[in-house]
This record gives sequence, structure tokens and C-alpha cells, in this order.
Amino acid sequence: MGALFAPYFKAIKELDVSEATEHTLRGPLENLLQAFAVRVDSNIAVIHEPKRDANRLGAPDFKFKVHEAILGYLENKKIDESLDAVLPSAQIAKYKQLSNNIVVTNYLEWVWLQDGHIAKREPLCSLSDVGSRRAQLDSEKAEKVAGLIVSFLSALPQKLGDAKKLAESLAVRCHDLRDFLREELDRQEREPPPGRLYGLYEFFKKAMFHELSLGEFADALAQTLGYGLFLAKLNAEQEAVTLQNAKNYVPNNFALIRELVDLLDELERPEYQDIKWLLEEILGIMNALDLAAIHADLAFAKRPLRVTDEERLLFDKDPYVYFYEDFLRAYDKEMRKGRGVYYTPPPVVSFIVQAVEDILRQTFGVGRGLADRKRVTVLDFATGTGTFLLEVLQRIFAGTSKGVHQHIVKEHILKNLHGFEYLIAPYTIAHLKLSQFLQDKGYSMQDGERLNIYLTNTLEPIEPQANWLLPALTQEVSAAQ
Repeated sequence: MGALFAPYFKAIKELDVSEATEHTLRGPLENLLQAFAVRVDSNIAVIHEPKRDANRLGAPDFKFKVHEAILGYLENKKIDESLDAVLPSAQIAKYKQLSNNIVVTNYLEWVWLQDGHIAKREPLCSLSDVGSRRAQLDSEKAEKVAGLIVSFLSALPQKLGDAKKLAESLAVRCHDLRDFLREELDRQEREPPPGRLYGLYEFFKKAMFHELSLGEFADALAQTLGYGLFLAKLNAEQEAVTLQNAKNYVPNNFALIRELVDLLDELERPEYQDIKWLLEEILGIMNALDLAAIHADLAFAKRPLRVTDEERLLFDKDPYVYFYEDFLRAYDKEMRKGRGVYYTPPPVVSFIVQAVEDILRQTFGVGRGLADRKRVTVLDFATGTGTFLLEVLQRIFAGTSKGVHQHIVKEHILKNLHGFEYLIAPYTIAHLKLSQFLQDKGYSMQDGERLNIYLTNTLEPIEPQANWLLPALTQEVSAAQ
């Protein structure tokens, strides 16, 4: 494989080092990497990332993918730059958070980092060879660098099966996504006419969140897009998810999600390239997930509890909902603590809802329990991702005959079930989950959109409900007594 270096070394010999920049030999380097990739595995894609703002840590210069999963990264520096100064930098520390498989090179020297440590370090030639037409390629050195590149390209994609590591990897990218979204929103606000992204902000502000700032929207959108692609991968299962087919797997059963999904169609535009790169990064992680291991890590079934098989099913129910708590802990620990994002385990949810229904029947004489549309109003003041309301829906459907389900949905579920949530991402997930439940039961997307779930800092939609909800609750208690 050392022979693959011939055209690359020729470019080094013809280079004027005084005029060289980090990008001067980028073309020959890309050709070299492509040649090695074809030899190692024809499925490896070598992606040259565009030049970015020098003040940003941004993306590594090359990304390597196989079957839409991230294999690793390569960062190249100016030909006379010392790698000893580069390796401990904040930039490389950031890239170590992105991947455990990284190559750093200044065109002459090559360093392979695996799991954060130097696995191999090999020189191809010296600075004195640059611009020297008499220089000769050392075949032994070329073979050693070839071995380094082959080892790098032969590494398996990082297959995450640990929920905490997945949350950390997703949070790193969502932080950058938030910053790029905010910058682009600021630009579109300054430079009319506004683009699709700013239009989405105005739609969101008008429809749901009237006091929403650009920074708050960028933060909420970064979380929702990142987590939405996670949900898309869960729906796609073993099929690779790309920006081109993600729309097929992201549930779009209410207006906000449809607007978010439509944003994916805009990503080929130049102003969205940084956003596109980060979303592709997220998909690269998702396509390499060990879904069975993630499920096992999130599920409560593996915990050493003495329960029956029937009870154990409760521990496995909807475990992915609980990943949002891990994600928010990694994304913004203070927000998680300040907003009280701590989710109730499924067995506890089931027990509480069953206990409420027992009290309704036995203490208040409400024979139909939660399914009684005239005497029962359900209000969840901290809906989160809708776990309690979903349990209520399931019990209402289980406690009534199929012939009256349509009547129950129209006259009870869409009128008497209410949830308030402060954070946009779990609010979105709750809407998706509950409306998906109704669709699975044969009801329309429009029914899902009419579910009474509100953002708590959107006062206008809440006040009309609060005006009658609290008196209604008081009347129910008085009537029962």
C-alpha cells in the first residue's frame, strides 16, 4: 500500500512551504484517503468538510462513514505546524468527545488516536523534503503510515449501547447545533427576507409560545431535532436513517412536528450547511446504535427485583421515554434540576393510576372509573413526556367496549384530559406519543392534534382552560362527597 503515496509525495515535493496553508494540499490528501478507503472497504465514504470559521472548533476536516455510521475523523494542520502543540489542544479534546477513532496529520506526520490515546505515530517524511525535487520517498516509512491509515479505516464504527454515553454524545452535538441555529436565526432576522428557519420561529411564537426569544427557540429546536432523530432511528430499527429518508420515520402527527420535518428539505441551502453537518453527525451516531443494548440499558427489567412475569412487563414499558432525562442531564444539568425533569418509573405510574381509579370507584362511587366522561376530569400539571396521561388513556380504552371508543374519544378524552408542560422537547414527545396511541387505535391525525397538552408559559391557551377546570374539579369533589 506504500505505493499509493507516490502522487501525494510528488505534491509535497512541488510545494512552496512559504506559501503553504492548512488547505494547500487538501486535494492530494483527499485523493490519498479515497485510494486507501477503496482498498480497505468499498463501502467507506470519505467526506471532506467545507472550510469553516477559524474562530470555531467546528467539524474535523474529514469524516469517514460506512453504511451511514460514523467510522472516524481526520483533522489536518498546516504542513509546518507541530503536532505536539496540536494534540493537547481544546480542538482535539472536542473531537475526542465526538469519536474514539481520530487521525491528526500535518501532511508529513501522522498520529492515530484511539479511545483518546495515541495508538500509532508515524512520520512519512520531513520538512526538508517539502519543495525539494530531489527528495525520495522512504518506502519503509510509507508502509508504516499506510499501516496506520489502514488500521484507522479498519476500526469498527463506535457502536453505542450505553444510554449515558449516547446521551453525552448527543448532547455535545446538540450544543453546537443550538449555537449554529442561533447564529442563523440572528442572521435571518437582520437580513430580510427571513428564511424558513426564522419562519418556523415566528410560527412557533404565534401558535404556542408568545414570549419566546431567539435563544430559547434555538435551544428548544436543537433538543427537539436531536431527540426527534433518535426517535426516527427507533422507528426505522435496522434501516439506516439519512436526512433524505428521516421524514419517513419522524412522527409528524401535529403541526409543530410537520414544520420541523419540513425544515430538513431546506438543508441543502448554503446557509444551513453547519446545521446539516451536525444533523448528519447525529444520524451517524444513531445508525451505529446497538438498539438491543440501548433498550436493555434503559429498561427497568434488568434491575434485581422479585416480580412476576406480568409485573415485569411494566418495567419494560416505553423505556425510551426515560432517555430524555439522561439526555437533559448531559445537555443542561442545571435546566434538568431547575425544571424538575425526573421521570416516574413505569411500575409507579401504573400503581398510581390504578390507585386513583380504585379511589374513584370505591370511595367516590364513580363506577366507570377514569372512563366516566361526566364526573372525571384528568389534569397533569407536569406532563413531561406524557407517561401518566398515556396510562390513563390505556385504562380508559381497556375499561370500555370497542363500540363506544369513538364516543369516548370525542366526548371524554378530547375534552376532559389535560396536561401542562414547561419544556418544549418533552411537550413535543408527549404530543407524539399520545396522538400516536390514538392513531394506533384507528383515530385520525386531527384527533391527535386536538389533545389538550399545553406549554405552561403560554398563558393565553391556559387561562380559558383554568377558568373552568378548577371550578369543575371542585364540583366533582363536592358531588362525590
